[in-house]
Amino acid sequence: MDMKSFLVKGIVFLLVLVTACKDSDENNLSKGGSVVGKDFAIKSPNGLLEVNVSTGKKLTFDLNYGGTPMLAKSTIALQLGHGIIWGGGRELKDAKEETINESFSTSFYLKKTVTDKYNRLYLDFGDDFDVEFRVYDEGMAYRFISKRTDNYKIYGEQADFTFAENNQIYVAYAPQSSFSSNDKFNSSFEEMYTLTTVNGVIKDKLIMTPMLAVCGNGKKLCIAESDAVNYPGLFLSRNSNSDDVLNATFAAYPTSMEPSANYGSHYQVGGYAEYIADCNGARTFPWRVLCVAERDMDLLSNDMVYRLAAPSKITNTSWIKPGLATWDYWSWWDGRGEGAKTYDTYKHFIDFAASKGLPYYIIDSGWALNGSSLAEPRPEIRLEELIEYGKQKGVGLILWGGAANFSDGDMEAICQQYSRMGIKGFKIDFWEYDNQRIMERFYKAAEVSAKYNLLMIYHGCPKPSGVERTYPNIVSYEAVKGMEFASTGFVGLRDMVDYVVTFPFIRQLAGPSDYTPGAMKNIPIGSQWSRRSCEGTRCQQLALFISIFSPLGTLCDGPTNYNNNQESIDFISKIPTVWEESVPLDAKIGQYIIIARKGHNGEWFVGGVNNKDARTVTVPLSFLTAGEYTMELMRDADDAALNAKHYVKEVKNVSNATSLTIKMAPGGGFAARIY
Repeated sequence: MDMKSFLVKGIVFLLVLVTACKDSDENNLSKGGSVVGKDFAIKSPNGLLEVNVSTGKKLTFDLNYGGTPMLAKSTIALQLGHGIIWGGGRELKDAKEETINESFSTSFYLKKTVTDKYNRLYLDFGDDFDVEFRVYDEGMAYRFISKRTDNYKIYGEQADFTFAENNQIYVAYAPQSSFSSNDKFNSSFEEMYTLTTVNGVIKDKLIMTPMLAVCGNGKKLCIAESDAVNYPGLFLSRNSNSDDVLNATFAAYPTSMEPSANYGSHYQVGGYAEYIADCNGARTFPWRVLCVAERDMDLLSNDMVYRLAAPSKITNTSWIKPGLATWDYWSWWDGRGEGAKTYDTYKHFIDFAASKGLPYYIIDSGWALNGSSLAEPRPEIRLEELIEYGKQKGVGLILWGGAANFSDGDMEAICQQYSRMGIKGFKIDFWEYDNQRIMERFYKAAEVSAKYNLLMIYHGCPKPSGVERTYPNIVSYEAVKGMEFASTGFVGLRDMVDYVVTFPFIRQLAGPSDYTPGAMKNIPIGSQWSRRSCEGTRCQQLALFISIFSPLGTLCDGPTNYNNNQESIDFISKIPTVWEESVPLDAKIGQYIIIARKGHNGEWFVGGVNNKDARTVTVPLSFLTAGEYTMELMRDADDAALNAKHYVKEVKNVSNATSLTIKMAPGGGFAARIY
């Protein structure tokens, strides 16, 4: 036999052998056997997204989008006690692939109907655990699933997100709380974004999720989580020796966690265990979510976090009423000061809300006897009279309180007491951790408040992770650096204008954002700041009610300023807070957002929000169905760069063939109502 013939026959033999081994693996799985080291390729329904999963010595995946590598081979695992690893090196008992194409209706979201279409890979690793992968057109997700029936502890979770190159990334480092300065996991979860690179991340610094990466060809990758229940929240950090990897990082389980500071409103962690989660029985673990987008504006309509969360546990949601609320804290009790937390001031806010058809008034600090405690109201404010007065006016009251006061006290008794009185909900502040024990309380607060038909707003809290789908009485979360900071001067105003065209692409993928816009004292870019004012134009403040999503939207300013600006408050009061449909029209992260949303009454609202650069935009109204419409447009005046309060109101007839050309001032914007 000559050498050439020998080589050809040898190659053929190897190919046959490989095929036989592959067929053997397939047959082995189908017959209930097991294999180690099988690979799978899963594509999205449109074929653009491909995820390659390997079950060899390590359990890994990589991610490619339209031919662009987004993540290189990334290792995932759970570490249990006694050296047990759920991940690589385990025998694969079974593997199932299937295509799912479903949809479900929503009542308190960005759209009426959510399409849930994906290709699924389910890996069965025997008696202990499974791993599920889902690949959508908009991204991918995976989670571990426990089948154990006993008590066990999770000592660590490995999720090493390995980037294909040194990509640019937008990071928000977790800000350190002043209440526990030596504990990096004690945080308000409110911070601006820094544009850096993967290997430019400060080592061992906590990055809040979601986090956004700019990959090849400008394609975006956003790392988030969903259905984070009874488990610590996901941070990222660069703590390995590899410059191209960001590692999942979690707070350890607190061995002691007691109320402290400010009338016991904050938690103080006294120590941490060696493990991150204490688990009992079969359960699912949170989804690790990777959203992708070819265009920046596609991130504005990505609802993967919401759709991956557990469905609503509230059978009858008719008592949950979304809408706008007036609020006293930002305006310093309408300029009357701390001493004005009185019965008459509270009536003043109720009267204003009623005059504008706002369904809620949020009473901030000062109504209770002991600071943030919810145990007992101050007798002189005559809370029960205020509740009855609000009821007659069509205005429900929501009370502010501290997380530890609420969740470490008798939560059931508190909810029962105030529900019986007629209070509509709570705004609970100062959570400031996302360890497992806090996340348990976070979930329990939603569950118990729902039992008593109470709404819940979370502040000083971890970002949302879809639990508002499970308990839609959670009507908003902070975990955003909101307008509060422009009122008090905690942060320079110049950060805010860039922030409002950045966080909707990142943080808002996680869920509602209680940013509290609506300032009526508007100052030009670079002007001298004063309290209770905001840099940027009046029209930007109007547009933020459209570009930012929150089922319960809070107006920051006070009755006096609104009553002195009737056209503005009349426009704001017509803007819905939940939507039938949302259509991003154009957007560039850090630059501008133009988005259209349709209310349940059929009216459309279009919002444009701009950064510090003057900009002229073209806005086609092709999203409208055929017919004639009236449009009310509020746009920046020609001199708005110097006189930020100045705007022009136009009323004109439009159709789906209309295209608008609009100039946005630095820090400007526009808002339109079309009916």
